[in-house]
Amino acid sequence: MSAEEKGSSNKQLYAGLVIISILILSSVHYYAEYREINDPYDLAGRITHVSEDIGSYKFNISNEITILGETISPLNGSGYVGYADKEMDISFFSPEKSINMIVVDEKAYMREDNGTWESRKLDDDTWESNDQLSRNDFLIEDSTNLSMERTDRGIVLTAIPDKTALMQEADKVGLDLQGTEQLRDYYVRYLIDEDTYYIVSIETYIDIQMKVQGMNSPVIIHNTVNIYDYDQEIDVESPLQA
Repeated sequence: MSAEEKGSSNKQLYAGLVIISILILSSVHYYAEYREINDPYDLAGRITHVSEDIGSYKFNISNEITILGETISPLNGSGYVGYADKEMDISFFSPEKSINMIVVDEKAYMREDNGTWESRKLDDDTWESNDQLSRNDFLIEDSTNLSMERTDRGIVLTAIPDKTALMQEADKVGLDLQGTEQLRDYYVRYLIDEDTYYIVSIETYIDIQMKVQGMNSPVIIHNTVNIYDYDQEIDVESPLQA
């Protein structure tokens, strides 16, 4: 074999090894990306990972609180969240009042009971407290006790998050917490689409022992958020357009 033929043969061998290496790496990546997940902590990581690429979503939310054996619904609502242009169009309803909020062009517009719109510069707290996915990402990340179950509806991931985070959630739904309450039971349960690993619904359950009208009583909070229409963007406009 001449030196020229030997050099050509080496180049072909090198090219073949490169192609094989690429195919092997592609196979490893495909397996890592699409293999069936059976560990709840791997599932939590996948949920957080895919949520980074979500462009928008819609949601509806319902809330029930049981106090002294009576169940009330202090909060219901629905909305749209778009990440690309940082937009929101959200409505909340309670027995006492209604709240509408629109976020567009770095401004937050709000009104109560269909009254006059007021605007202010959008701040991080306003965005994060109304972004249902981001609010629940930290509950997953801070949970040290995770379990999962495959069902006909999808994958159910149950998380026992940090107590402080749960108490903050309780405070957000209108409970006047004094700091002496005792958590008796609590969890966050996520229904996950087994193909996309998108969150379909989030169920939060909190059972607190607290004083109500001077009596120690269990207070049960049951909050459900349904998330749908991922990456179906809509136009959000300022309500104060001329």
